[in-house]
Amino acid sequence: DDISVIKSLAKRLRGVFPVDYYAVFTELEDQLKEEFDFCLEAFAMDRLATSLSEVGSPPVFVPRSVPGLVSKRVLCMDFVSGLSLSQLEKQGVSTIMDSKMAKTIGRQILGSLTSAFGKMILEEGFFHADPHPGNVYVMPDGTPALIDFGQVKRIGYKFRREFAELVLLVADNKDTREEYDAGIRLGQRMGIKFSEAAHEYAPV
Repeated sequence: DDISVIKSLAKRLRGVFPVDYYAVFTELEDQLKEEFDFCLEAFAMDRLATSLSEVGSPPVFVPRSVPGLVSKRVLCMDFVSGLSLSQLEKQGVSTIMDSKMAKTIGRQILGSLTSAFGKMILEEGFFHADPHPGNVYVMPDGTPALIDFGQVKRIGYKFRREFAELVLLVADNKDTREEYDAGIRLGQRMGIKFSEAAHEYAPV
């Protein structure tokens, strides 16, 4: 198939490019197998719906699958009303509400998505991995909703902790030598390889 051909070419070109495209396409091949199995997607969707509902008022709406109506090729789930961010962009938010209101609602949506992904990534280690504008809906009451759980990722506790440290390091950065050194050490712990030719303040 096409992926096998691309992987074969990428394997021959290993070392030519700074990115290991063989590893990239190998992961893509595994991901595509999961994305076309609706039983796996239903499991992921239900797991995240349950996880996010544990915080009281969920920051985003996640639909659930309909028991007995899911197979590898068929997925029935709760209906999500509203418009996707892509649809809102095409319609032009300015035609629906004034710019001040749009900014206020936009900040609320961003805050809700930040809370949801913070919990999914940092607490659960299991998260929606394809949140493009077509997969993020805004429901009539303003609540954000996520759809399409064909792509999810799992990360372990060690990486979650290191990622949290990285977020805090970037957020609190004052551009000091000590902070850059701490960032390099953290990157090395996370398995990041640094280029010897890069500027000392941009070592990746």
